[in-house]
Amino acid sequence: MKAISLIISILFLTSCHINDPRPEIHRAKVNIVGNTICVTIPDTKNENISLLSIDEIGKSNSEVEKQFTIENAPQLYADKCLPNFGFSFEPGRLYVFSINTIRIKDNHTAVNGNSYGVTFSVWVDKGQLNVKDIN
Repeated sequence: MKAISLIISILFLTSCHINDPRPEIHRAKVNIVGNTICVTIPDTKNENISLLSIDEIGKSNSEVEKQFTIENAPQLYADKCLPNFGFSFEPGRLYVFSINTIRIKDNHTAVNGNSYGVTFSVWVDKGQLNVKDIN
């Protein structure tokens, strides 16, 4: 009887994530390209941006958030800089850059894609802009 209870408990614990509708969370990458901050995702499987947000940590009025519909959701490409919509990154600050994605089906419906995010710091050293992923 103890063995059956143990097996049932293990099955419940290991199967709790099956059919979970929430998007998977993946790390984005941040680096400098042409003296500009560039956030990229390592891989994409036919995804479009549904929500993009950039927040400066500790400064609630320094943020941008863009929501998109199926009709205007930008396509994602692996290792291509994500749009920042003119957000101004300042040296000496910390930022959180995150996006949620959707997958648009042929019948113009959408299903959840993945979530990507990176937290990073920005600074200038010897006149050069630098970033550091602090996840």
